[in-house]
Amino acid sequence: MSEEILWTSGFFNERFPAPVSPLGWSLLQPLIEELALRDPLRFLGYPEAETIPLTRLWRGHPYANVRAFQIFYKVFPDFILPEDAYRYFPDGDVSLRKGAPYPRWVDAPRLVLSLLRAFFSDPFNVSPLNNYRHWAHYVRNHDCRVNALHARFDALRNADSREIFIALQQAEKIHRDFLRIHRWSLIDADLTFGLLKRWVGHETAAQLVADVPNKTMEIDHDLNVLALPEFLSKHGHRSFSLDVAVPTFAEAPEQVKRLRQMTEDQRRRMPAEERETQILLPPIVMLARHYTGMREDQRYYWQKALAVSRQLYLILADRLIADGVIDERDAVFYATHQDLADYFDRRLPKNDLAQKIVARQSEWREYQREFEQSPTESYPPFLRGDVPVFNIGATLAVAQWRGRAVSPGIARGRVRVVQSADELARVQPGEIMIAPATDPAWTPVFTRIAGLVVERGGVLSHSAVIAREYRIPAVAGIANIVNEMHDGEMIEVDGTQGVVRYVQA
Repeated sequence: MSEEILWTSGFFNERFPAPVSPLGWSLLQPLIEELALRDPLRFLGYPEAETIPLTRLWRGHPYANVRAFQIFYKVFPDFILPEDAYRYFPDGDVSLRKGAPYPRWVDAPRLVLSLLRAFFSDPFNVSPLNNYRHWAHYVRNHDCRVNALHARFDALRNADSREIFIALQQAEKIHRDFLRIHRWSLIDADLTFGLLKRWVGHETAAQLVADVPNKTMEIDHDLNVLALPEFLSKHGHRSFSLDVAVPTFAEAPEQVKRLRQMTEDQRRRMPAEERETQILLPPIVMLARHYTGMREDQRYYWQKALAVSRQLYLILADRLIADGVIDERDAVFYATHQDLADYFDRRLPKNDLAQKIVARQSEWREYQREFEQSPTESYPPFLRGDVPVFNIGATLAVAQWRGRAVSPGIARGRVRVVQSADELARVQPGEIMIAPATDPAWTPVFTRIAGLVVERGGVLSHSAVIAREYRIPAVAGIANIVNEMHDGEMIEVDGTQGVVRYVQA
C-alpha cells in the first residue's frame, strides 16, 4: 500500500480562510492547480508532473500536495531559501524538502534543460528584471477586457445561455493570463525580499519596502475621501474573499459602511517628500519594492475579473430560479461549473441538478458551522490522508511564543481575537489583533490596532505588507494562538524578534 499523501493548507489558507463554495472551487481549482503547481513541476522537469495529485478539498477547505513544495524548494540552497517556505512543511521544518525524490544530482541535466526551456518560452515574464514591467503593460489590457465584459451584462441577461458560457470562458481566459504573470511575481517577491533581508537585516529591509504605493492603501485612503457611491463605482468589485460566492462591496455596501467607521481615527502616514529618495535606492531594493507592492495590486485586479465571473453566474442563477431548480440566487454557488454547463446543454435533468444543489448546500452549511465554532481546528494546517496534523505551537516559556518577525517594532496592548471580517467592528483603538490571517480588504482595521499576531502567512503575506505600511509591529506563524489568547489580556508584540509575551497591565 502506497504512503498516504501529506497535504498542506499553507498555499490556500490565506486566500480562502473559510470553506470555499463548490462553484468557487470548480472555477479556480483547475486554474490554480495547472498554472501555480503543475506547470512549475514541468518547468523543473519532474517526470511525474502530469500524474501527481496536487489539490483536494477536505470539509470545504482546499489543500495542496506537500510533495510539490518539497520539489520546488529542494532546488534552493539554504542561503537563498525563501523565508516563507516554512508555511508548507509541518512545524516549519524546511529540511523536509531535502527528502524529495527529485531532483537528485543525476537529474541535473534534465533540470537545467527544463529550466532553460521554461525561460526561453516566456523570457519577458520569467525574468525578475522584467516581470514587473510585464505586469504594468498587462494591467491596461486586463481592465479593457474586464470592462468589455461588464458592458455586455445587460445584453447577456436576455441572451441564449450559450452566450453566457462564452462570456464565462472569456473571463476564465483573463484569470489564466493573470495567473501566468502572478506565479512568477510571487517567486520574484520571495527572492528579492529574501536577498534584501540577508543584505541589510530584517528591520532595515522592512523599512525599505514600506511606503510602496499599492491598491490596498489606495482603497484605505479613498474610504476617507470619497462619497460612498463614488467609492463603490471605483472599488465596488472588492470582496473579503477570492471565492465568487462572497458578495462584493458593491453588492453589500453595508460592509463598506462598517469599514468607513474604522478609519475615523486613521493615523498619518509618512509625508510624501520623505519617500522620494526611492529613486536613489540600489537595484535590489527597487526590485523588492516593486514586487512587494505587486502582492497587493494583483489581488485587487484579480478581484475585478472574479467579480465579472460572479455576475455571470448570477445571471445563470436567475434562469435556474425561473426554471424552478432553485429558490434563491445564492443556491447557484452549491452547483459546480460543470453541473451548470451540463444542465444548460440538456445533459443534466432538472431534478438531478436540484438534488445535487440541496445535498451540497446541507453539507457545506455543516462545514461553515464547524468553521464558525473553531476556525483553527476546522481548518488544520496539514493532513496525512484524511487525518488532521497540527503544528506544535512555538512556546518559549509559560507566557511567551515565538513566530516569524514580519513587521518590526514593539507594541503593548490588550488582546482582541478576530476570527472573520464580521468581527472587525469589535476592534478598539490601541488593541493587539489576534487572527488566523487577514485579507487585504481588512486594511481599515490597521488604523486602529497597535500590533498584530496571525497564525498564517509570512514576511510577504498581506498581513505583513500592510502592517509594515502602517508601522505596526507584527508576528506571524504562531500555531493555535487564536485559541490560546483571550480578549482583554495584556500582551507585548515584538515584531523585530518575532516574540509575543504576556505582560502586566
